[in-house]
Amino acid sequence: MKNLALTVALGCLAVGAAFLALPPRRRGDADRNKGLKKPFDPQAGNPVSEAQAAECAKKYKKKYKDNTSSNYCAQGPIRQLLNQPGCVGIRIYRSLNPDDDRHGIVLVGVNEQGYDLLPGKQQGMAYRLMESYEKCPYNCDGNTLTK
Repeated sequence: MKNLALTVALGCLAVGAAFLALPPRRRGDADRNKGLKKPFDPQAGNPVSEAQAAECAKKYKKKYKDNTSSNYCAQGPIRQLLNQPGCVGIRIYRSLNPDDDRHGIVLVGVNEQGYDLLPGKQQGMAYRLMESYEKCPYNCDGNTLTK
């Protein structure tokens, strides 16, 4: 019985040591607040100083060196989304082009309840979605926030 207890204890120690030896798992921001739910805020978005914006952008770029730093979308498509009936803001999805795996963004209008305004979801409404594959690090000449 003593040997069995010793064997189990040593086994647990070995498993624990193996677990500690594993490289740390890189967690995305969605993992951090799993299970926390808060009401949708249709007024989300706050002014930020250039210094604070630069600090946050540089911190992200340093931590996620291989990720896209920024995306660009012209004002025309953004205005088209915002001018849709019931649109109070825009949700931005990160995306991969199905043809060539280019990273980009998909922009979707959002209503006051926090729901995406999708063409197939609302009867009789021709809601639009926009995409853009303009991004930094490939077109960064004008990107001064992270320099």
